[in-house]
Amino acid sequence: MAKLSDQFKRGRPDLVHLTLLNVTSTPLYQDGLAKVYIHTRNDIVLEFREQTRPPKSYSRFRDLMRKSLQEMPESGLIKGYQLPVSGLLKNVGTDLVVGLSVQGGFSEYGEVASELSSRRNPAAVVGGFPRGHFTPETTRAFDRLVRVDKRSLDAHVVVARLIYEVEKHSRT
Repeated sequence: MAKLSDQFKRGRPDLVHLTLLNVTSTPLYQDGLAKVYIHTRNDIVLEFREQTRPPKSYSRFRDLMRKSLQEMPESGLIKGYQLPVSGLLKNVGTDLVVGLSVQGGFSEYGEVASELSSRRNPAAVVGGFPRGHFTPETTRAFDRLVRVDKRSLDAHVVVARLIYEVEKHSRT
């Protein structure tokens, strides 16, 4: 992989797996109030049907993702299709898209959660790559780019904290 461009943004399905386990284990997701999409650098989208939980075993997850990316199923627990980030966000009808990145302006989790909770169909986008930043094309699809900590945090930490805050705001 060292010879590939952007090698630091490739080859880490374990990061996606851990983040998915965090999302799909929450009451927000289990109550049908959150949807999950994975978007790859090659503009492949994997859409998880509501209530779909990924395998807890990493090797089973890796095999499932490989199969989904190769076969691009049109139905089932995971659907696959080709679409850029901007097209995906337009297709799902988002009314607010917040990208989470160390390149954004600082905003506390609670502030971001409050803004997301006030909308009908918001989206939060978190990078699932080990290093680096969103592409300019991806960043242009965001309404806001925010930073939630002074440090660069792992995607699963950002997702877990943001979902917790959204759940708190949804109860009020």
